[in-house]
Amino acid sequence: MTRRSPEDVKVLILSCLQSSMSSAGLAPDALSDDFDMRAEGVVDSLGFVRLIIELEARLGFDINLADLDPEHLTIVGPLSRHIAGTDAVARPLDH
Repeated sequence: MTRRSPEDVKVLILSCLQSSMSSAGLAPDALSDDFDMRAEGVVDSLGFVRLIIELEARLGFDINLADLDPEHLTIVGPLSRHIAGTDAVARPLDH
């Protein structure tokens, strides 16, 4: 399986959130790595779960968030780097 760069993952995250971001008047290309999706109202708890499910479907592997600092879960940069750099990339979906 091909690893994706953190930038590729960030683009994918932002594409999954395109509708929510448009509604909030946000432009994906203007967002920094420290953009907090929850704090800015782009996702709530359920929206974050939906985002992870969508990312898993598009990437073709389960995303293990256990090793990511909980304070960084909804921040685009750390989440992108975590997904791009974890062993989960090599693991096929279990479901």
